[in-house]
Amino acid sequence: MVGLLLASSCTAKKKLVSPMAHAAHYEWMSAKMSGELKVESGAFPFSGTLRMRRDSTIWISASALMGIENLRALITQDSVFLINRMDQTYLAETLVETCHGASLPPLTLHEFQAMLLGNGTSDAVVVQFGPYLAKIKYSDIHWDEPTTFPMKINKKYERIKL
Repeated sequence: MVGLLLASSCTAKKKLVSPMAHAAHYEWMSAKMSGELKVESGAFPFSGTLRMRRDSTIWISASALMGIENLRALITQDSVFLINRMDQTYLAETLVETCHGASLPPLTLHEFQAMLLGNGTSDAVVVQFGPYLAKIKYSDIHWDEPTTFPMKINKKYERIKL
């Protein structure tokens, strides 16, 4: 009997599971990301961190060159807060205002989270936001580990509107 169990376990093939397989049933998600953002003026490589709490919050920290953080974003069900460290500016608007100002169709937080996760079968996604196209690859993915993300705005930064 033991021999039969050993023989069957040695011949059984392991089912490969995508790191994004938990995407449909998560409460918390965090991952490192890298990719390319295409805009009218060209394509720009980026890296960073994505953290999300389902139907509640999206936190993004993005770097372009040499790992220096350029952008930090906090997106909630009704608001968007962006800190642009390169231009020393910040944005604090409603989600509707931000979508309109960026020439995007109105999106809910849930729709935005679904776009960032793709279909849950791959650790790489392509996200189209109006005129913007982002190719994102995720690594070091963690599910259901609560996290925080500070959004401190330097007093020297200028507030902008889209």
